[in-house]
Amino acid sequence: MLYYYLCAVFTLISATVSFGFSVQAEIRSKSQKGAALINAKYAMARSLSLFLAAIGSLLFVSTPYLTVMAGIMIGVQLFDGIIGVKISTFKTIGPLLTGIGNTIFLVLFLVNAL
Repeated sequence: MLYYYLCAVFTLISATVSFGFSVQAEIRSKSQKGAALINAKYAMARSLSLFLAAIGSLLFVSTPYLTVMAGIMIGVQLFDGIIGVKISTFKTIGPLLTGIGNTIFLVLFLVNAL
């Protein structure tokens, strides 16, 4: 059960960081209005949904649910890292390391759950 909660907490941390960046993008784009603000709001809506779903993995213990949530957040971090290549080293390495960490916790959980 320890590995379940380690993976769930790491997945929640990943979703929280993603949501935080989307909130920051929405705040920054308020002055621009137009398409940038609309895109930021869409990103924030999706990140909020993932954040709430990640909380669900702590409230409702379910191997399939956590596996899917962790997989989704690993994908989000992978794509964030790819996008970050054009922005900065921090926005490339940070998400990629988070994705790797989440993958390690997911594998540890699945190996110990079987």
